Amino acid sequence: MYNFIKIQPCKNNIGAFINTNLNKVNKDVINEIKVSLDEFGVLFFRNQNLNSTSYVKFAKKLGQCADYKRLKGLEGFPEITVVEKKANEKIMFGEGWHTDSSYTNQPPKFTMLYSIKTPQKGKGNTLFASQYVSYENLPKEYKKKINQLKAVFSADGPISKTLTYRIAEKGTGVNSKSLFAIHPIVKVNKTNKKKSIYLSPGHVIKIVDMNEKESKSLLKYLFKHQVKSEFVYEFEWEPNCLALWSNHAVLHSPVNDFIGVERVMHRITIQ
Repeated sequence: MYNFIKIQPCKNNIGAFINTNLNKVNKDVINEIKVSLDEFGVLFFRNQNLNSTSYVKFAKKLGQCADYKRLKGLEGFPEITVVEKKANEKIMFGEGWHTDSSYTNQPPKFTMLYSIKTPQKGKGNTLFASQYVSYENLPKEYKKKINQLKAVFSADGPISKTLTYRIAEKGTGVNSKSLFAIHPIVKVNKTNKKKSIYLSPGHVIKIVDMNEKESKSLLKYLFKHQVKSEFVYEFEWEPNCLALWSNHAVLHSPVNDFIGVERVMHRITIQ
């Protein structure tokens, strides 16, 4: 199936490691990376040597870089958002399960995160939950129930509080309450027809055309189901690693289990 990249699937096929030099990828490698994203949802690349220029260059081979409406980008590289926890901070940027920018009308298809500074090994990891596997294991009655439902996604959802420090430093001035969108709860991958649950616990505030009590009850059940341990892979960071994932098929959450040291990641989202 793969002629140009070597793939090592993670446990339960939730994610996969790829051994390749991202500075030297050609169209054949990019095509197979996209195929593997459709299959595994999230990909991991260790031992990379990317500067900001080569990082953006690689991103643009996958698609158009998306505009992040809430924070100013890295100086000279507006495509790159700095995802940072400083040594004196307790709150972690993006802490909690979510999928990126789901409050926009056209959320980015992919996100990539490149590690610049990391805590000691085993700390500050990122959890990834496959929503392909989550959907597959959803009871039939719930699959039927959510098949035609839509939800309201808001930038003012529970996760918004984790951006307080960064917005104070380099916010764009956009009011989070003004950023919201409605999306179907079930997504179908156009390439392989695999279905996934598309709900972002950090952003979803209600289900459309459902009374508040029923909406809260259903969301509570689905949020818990989405991140069951058997659907999750924990990626252990070290410097110069890259994670690349589908926002349509994977939830992610950083683990805030360290203090007194800095963690710096460079993020690019792709339309």
